[in-house]
Amino acid sequence: MVRTNGQVAGPYRRIGRGSPLKGAGDCIFCQIVSKTAPSNIVYEDEKYVAFLDTFPFSRGHTLVCPKEHGETIWDMKETDVAGLFRVASKVSRAVVSAAGADGFRFVQNNGEAANQVVAHVHVHVIPVKMEDKGRFGDRKRLSKPEMDETAKIIRAKMGQA
Repeated sequence: MVRTNGQVAGPYRRIGRGSPLKGAGDCIFCQIVSKTAPSNIVYEDEKYVAFLDTFPFSRGHTLVCPKEHGETIWDMKETDVAGLFRVASKVSRAVVSAAGADGFRFVQNNGEAANQVVAHVHVHVIPVKMEDKGRFGDRKRLSKPEMDETAKIIRAKMGQA
């Protein structure tokens, strides 16, 4: 759970526009980018960062986002949207390998009606195993050691150990 100004933001409570946690200064992803909030970063370059989702659908569920704050994909230049998905594609290979998955999903929500929880553009990279085919399971809560180990494996697969 993320606590800011006494408000709790869990996996289904929107953070950003229309919430008490408005603006880039209160954005948890901006805090991850600036390394003022804890996270398990698995990839980083000058424009994008990828880190494990705190409430994953599966082990290895990773979020890829631009370092520059923008709420929806419409706030980005087309070249930056392309860059975001290039990084998501690159990260997906490491995530699938690290999770021992058979496939993966990209999910990219825009706006509260689309279930965008954090008002900062991001792409979910969700590894899926064959036994989960056709299902979109519940979110999980992994232990800190499980998260740390998963991030370590993904980083090694990315060559960013």
